Parts: sequence; C-alpha cells; structure tokens
Amino acid sequence: MRALLAVVMAGLLVGTGCASNSYRIPSSELQRLSLAPPETRGQSVLVSQEISGSEVSSAERVGPETDIIIIPQIRIGAHSGHDRGGHSTGGGGGVGGPTGGKGGGKGGLGGMKLGGGGGDGKGAAIAFLFVAAVALVVIAGVEGSRYDGWVQLHPMHPVHLIGKDGSQTVLPLAWIDPQAAAWADKAIVKPYEGPWRELRRKALTRGATYSMYGGSGSSRSVTGDVNFGPSFVVQGGYFPVQQIGIQATVGLAWRDNRFGGTLFDSRYLAELQALPLVAGPIHAGGYAGIGLAYRWEDVPGATLEGNNGSTAYTAGAMLQLDIHTRLALTARFGMVSAHDDRMTDMLFGLSVY
Repeated sequence: MRALLAVVMAGLLVGTGCASNSYRIPSSELQRLSLAPPETRGQSVLVSQEISGSEVSSAERVGPETDIIIIPQIRIGAHSGHDRGGHSTGGGGGVGGPTGGKGGGKGGLGGMKLGGGGGDGKGAAIAFLFVAAVALVVIAGVEGSRYDGWVQLHPMHPVHLIGKDGSQTVLPLAWIDPQAAAWADKAIVKPYEGPWRELRRKALTRGATYSMYGGSGSSRSVTGDVNFGPSFVVQGGYFPVQQIGIQATVGLAWRDNRFGGTLFDSRYLAELQALPLVAGPIHAGGYAGIGLAYRWEDVPGATLEGNNGSTAYTAGAMLQLDIHTRLALTARFGMVSAHDDRMTDMLFGLSVY
C-alpha cells in the first residue's frame, strides 16, 4: 500500500506547475472589442490564463510609445483582402502587418466499497483521502496560479488569431473588426509582447469542480450510543450555471466504539447543490443528495455489518467565501439518513473550480 501511494503521489506531483504565460480572449469579449473605438479598446480587456499555452508564432513587441495606427476593413477568411487607410497618433516605432501560417493546435469520483470490517475500512479510507488531498493540492496550485480578469493593453498589442481550420494570423488589437473576430476560433495575447497591467480579477466562476471537506460527524453504534468522530467528503462535478451544480460524492466517517473497535461508514451519492444567495464574496445555499451507504462495526469476536447497502439521503446548508476566481472556502452543515439512523456532520474545506 505504501509503495502504491508513493507512485500515485509522485505521478501527481510531476504534473504540478504554474499556468502558462499565454492568455485567451473569450470569443464574446473579442466581438465586443471589435465594435469598440480602436484607440480605447485596450483600456479593459477580459482574458483567461491558459494552463497549457497555445502554440503561436512570435510577434514584435510594442512599447508605450508605439504609434496607434488605425487601419479599417482588415478582412480575414477565404476571400481575404486589405483596404488600408487611416491616421496615426503618438511617437515611436510601429507594428508590422498581419502574418499568416499554420500552427499546432475540472471529473467525477467513482464509488468504491472500502474494506471488509470497521478497521479495514478506516485504513482504506485514510489511504484514499491521502491521495485525494494530494490531488486537491495539485489542482488548487495550478488553478490558483491562473489569472482570469481584466488587463490594460496598448491598442497595438499583438493578438494571435487561430481560425477554425487551424490557420493563424496576428493583428494589433486596434485592427480587429467583427469579421476577423467571427473568423477566429481562439484569440491569444502574450504579456511579454507589449505593456501589460492587471486591473482586477473576475469574481468566483463555477464550472468543473473538485472539492474536499473534513470535520466531525455523528454515528450510532450497535449498542445504541451516539458519538462524533472524523468525517470527510470528496466531490467532483460540474456547474452548468453559476448557482446550480451536480456532484458525485464520496463520504467517509469513522469513530471508536466502547469495545475499542471501529465503527466505519461510507457513502456514495449524487448531490445537487444550489447557491443562489450572494453578498459580495459570500455565497449561501444548500444541497440534497441520494445514494448508497455501507456500515461496518468491529465488536468482540465479530464484525457486524449493520444495514449493509442501505439507501442514503443527505441534505444541508452550504456557505462559501470566494478567495479567487477559481477557489472558494466552503462550510457544510448537514444531515444523513441511512441504516434507520439519522447522522449529522459539520464540515469545512476547499472547492476548486
């Protein structure tokens, strides 16, 4: 088991690293910019940092004193043509014209039945949680290093346009018209190709997600006593809209019983989350889920399997604090109904989007 964990951890760590030094302008933002006055469209540009940078040709860097050259009707496509004419302002060097060429180009967690007894289940759960925690650190590190927000650019900053057929061209931001914006499948900008100033990050933006929470949860022993012990939840899923998401959930909890043995619970559910209430960086809502639960308890001379395979229902409240466009601290306060028992838990952790 230790050897397996070492191999898994090494593989995860090899994949860590910061995001690339390449930023994508969303298609809707590119269309908006193409309609804005060329001289001012660099004042606020929405970008999203790529994890793996797009392969584009290099472009000549512009500086603060580069001329702003306005050249209307730059057409890109099958019937490409250039109708040039305009004026320039400012002083300093210019930017070369367009160049063409060819260029290269958040998962759910499956359920598994852990262990055959309380102690075995606890041991397998700890191993699973260790790997899940390493994965969380890796994913949070990569996503936390990304910048999604608005930047200020020079109007002549090079924009690398990649068409749907894979062909490429590079145009100054001021030269992009609606036809060029519609032609482009991707629009890439590089910070080192001109003046670059970050203005502000986007607010929390949910999409594909991976989360892990830990805390305390109650459970009832075969002897009838109820006590609290460690409780954890690992989730992966997707938010099709900002306020509503679907999660695949693994819940693991255990505690010692009066015999010195282990009472171990595992739960595998589909969960619906809704976070409709927003007050600045604070988001509030709730969740509900359904799935299967398994319980094992070690007692002297035997391992009791209480209500093995019981249906499980879960519901509760959620509170989030966004700390980054893609990271949020999350608190959960809920109840689980399974094995003819009603359990409660209070969990806190990190959600990565």
